[in-house]
Amino acid sequence: MLLLEKRYEAVSMRDIAGVAGVAPGTLYLYFPNKDSMAAVTVRRCARRVGEALAQANPGQDPCTMRQATDAIATAYAHCFLDQPQHWKALISLERRISSAESYQQLYRQHVEIVRDALVAASDWPASADADTVAFTVFTIVDGMVRHALLIQPQVPEEPSLVREIRRAVDGYLQQALAPAEPPPEGRRQKLNTPQHRPAFRALSAREDAQPQS
Repeated sequence: MLLLEKRYEAVSMRDIAGVAGVAPGTLYLYFPNKDSMAAVTVRRCARRVGEALAQANPGQDPCTMRQATDAIATAYAHCFLDQPQHWKALISLERRISSAESYQQLYRQHVEIVRDALVAASDWPASADADTVAFTVFTIVDGMVRHALLIQPQVPEEPSLVREIRRAVDGYLQQALAPAEPPPEGRRQKLNTPQHRPAFRALSAREDAQPQS
């Protein structure tokens, strides 16, 4: 991959043609410039990741949410860690040339795959907000994988990264899908405790002393 040898700014259409084994003029028949070619490359790679997510197999049907998210995290991490230098270059390129609309479209497609997997789980609560939960789960998975590549000084081992993703996702799901807590008590009821009663009585006295309109 040329981006592993040169900065994107230094890559020319002639360089790309040389790697592809075609004349530069042939490339211009299909792509007006290298940015358009790069955008197609990024989208194609992102679609492959989506295909890997869709094919993530938890090994059991029906599966639990834990099994579904484990399979998703494993498949997603494997896509990136299998070729870490390749993906580091692609992620940087994506940030440079992808439009907001294109990025949002691909992101939503991945979220939909996660949503479908969660809703199909045997322990998915029917009353839960599937769109919100799926968006957050995918954001956790995607963010942890991408930043492991871009920020950490060494590429992490796949099992250790998947384990950390699992912890983050499990913690979120436990909180997001927990039964709703009872509503908080009223303000005056909270104040009517031994330590607050003097202040509560003073507040009541002031209110009673106010002139009636």
